[in-house]
Amino acid sequence: MLWANFLHIYQPPTQSREITERVTRECYRPLVQLLLASPRARLTLNINGVLTEQLARWGGQDVLDGVRALAERGQIEFTGSAKFHPILPLLPETEIVRQIRLNEETNRAALGNAYRPQGFFCPEMCYARRVAEIAADLGYRWLVIDELCYSGRFGQVRTDTWHTLTGRPDVGILFKDRAASGGIAFGRAPTLEALRGLVGDRIRQGGVLLTGTDGEIYGHHRPGQERLLAEAFADSNVETVRISDLRDILKRQEAVDPRPGSWSTWEDELALGVPYPQWWYPGHRLHQLQWALTDTALDAVGRADPHTPGWIEARALADEGLHSCQYWWASCRPWWDVGMTERGAEVLRRAVESLAEAPEDARTRARAFAREISVTARRWHDAGIAKSLQRRYMEQHASVTSLLTFGSIA
Repeated sequence: MLWANFLHIYQPPTQSREITERVTRECYRPLVQLLLASPRARLTLNINGVLTEQLARWGGQDVLDGVRALAERGQIEFTGSAKFHPILPLLPETEIVRQIRLNEETNRAALGNAYRPQGFFCPEMCYARRVAEIAADLGYRWLVIDELCYSGRFGQVRTDTWHTLTGRPDVGILFKDRAASGGIAFGRAPTLEALRGLVGDRIRQGGVLLTGTDGEIYGHHRPGQERLLAEAFADSNVETVRISDLRDILKRQEAVDPRPGSWSTWEDELALGVPYPQWWYPGHRLHQLQWALTDTALDAVGRADPHTPGWIEARALADEGLHSCQYWWASCRPWWDVGMTERGAEVLRRAVESLAEAPEDARTRARAFAREISVTARRWHDAGIAKSLQRRYMEQHASVTSLLTFGSIA
């Protein structure tokens, strides 16, 4: 079996030190140690700059040193991304470019010349052609996205093919296998034997199994899931590779123009024209309020003179406030957390209030949106509305067999 395994590790900027240190103990440190002890191991890793800074600040420097050593040994490669993990297709181009460049600056400062990403990871694999073209113009040579984006249906991607973006043959498009990745994420592939059983004969001769999951699956969300990696690295019948290696391995090529979508979107949602349902769902009151507040903050910061008092703090808060988790935890599809929803709103409110020259009407709107987000979230929680929405989502999407938690507070 030829396996290209993509791992994404990240913690939101509002995360507590306690939780980041816990995930470091349970996942990041053991994962790096396993890779260092397994010279045959190869994989592709994304680490968002916000987590890089947390590791450096909160006792995880050994993890950063380890991933740097692994990259220098050629065992892993990094991807580019956006520093604060925003949903890029929902942002204006100036913000997309800013977040990508901030990520590059942060990771190069921490990882040095070992940080040389060729590929790009859109946070939550939220793909849009506009984002792909921006990333390509910034020097990235391929993107890893979800297989649903290929045609809007699962099971359509050939695993023996290096896909390129239609009209841009210089840009590779790699599709992750949803069934295998979901099997790992939701506990159906705790061992190599189970993964083989899950994959069956779907990988055609000359093809590759390309999975993509949160790295936190290994040891934090799923204690013991790291056994799968250990078994794969030790098995001579399994060859693990980095995604960039596939350019030379996959001989067949095909140009594609993928549909917008994410690694959490399902066929029924895409059919309704909802490509990013966990972060923007039509008619979802909390999402409406969150994006109204987001737009207010970005507009206020964008209009302000960078030399005026409070701009630097406001700009930093706006960057942090773009993180995807507040919308995700508000979605009830199926994730729900009042605390994360309120904390995201508070960061964006503070971004506006920090600006000395922010118009009073912008301040008033920011306060009102943040207050209504909190009131609505608590009402949904107390009245059982969130539970009802979660239950309906789980009934409609049976493949989501369990709820993962990042230690946040409901």
